[in-house]
Amino acid sequence: MAEPETKPEPEIIPWPDRVRRTGELTVFPGPGFAGSVWGTVLDKAITAINQLLKDKSIALVFRKTDSEAGNPIVAETFPGSGLHGNSILSLVGSGDRERLGSLKLRVPANPRINGVDAGPPVRIHILVHELVHCIGLTNSAHSQDDVFIGKLVIATGGVVGGKALPLDGSGSVPPLKLGAKTVTNIKKAWELPASANP
Repeated sequence: MAEPETKPEPEIIPWPDRVRRTGELTVFPGPGFAGSVWGTVLDKAITAINQLLKDKSIALVFRKTDSEAGNPIVAETFPGSGLHGNSILSLVGSGDRERLGSLKLRVPANPRINGVDAGPPVRIHILVHELVHCIGLTNSAHSQDDVFIGKLVIATGGVVGGKALPLDGSGSVPPLKLGAKTVTNIKKAWELPASANP
């Protein structure tokens, strides 16, 4: 008996048109997130991704909100020390019309490199990566040359103050940038076709 065929994961699961028309996505830092090592870098990660999007002429702005009510993205931590987060998606619709309804952005509670705290630059990189997922890009859309790389590997240049220092000093290997493939996919996920505009 043949194995049933599994449907490959799409590269993109967009938000509904009504969300994309707003031009923004809001992030609510949940209690476990806000009171953790992540709470201090969320603003910097949002500033970084907003600048990356602006530089590529993508009409999307992320904003932090203090209310979970009605908010599509909630940031949480999960037990772990890795360098990659994940997302729990809530979908609406079906088939080709399947859309994001809400999303839980999840990051490891204590990211570490060689047994020491990864430090703010690396946490910013992880958050920016996860914010790209929040736009609607799945793991199938991971790249090889930018912040949306599938597996973050950092060569360290030692430890200062209990924090691992990346050799390039930025905490981002590869650099905190959006490559051509990722930009194309973000535009597919976020930009509305002309026929969808009121």
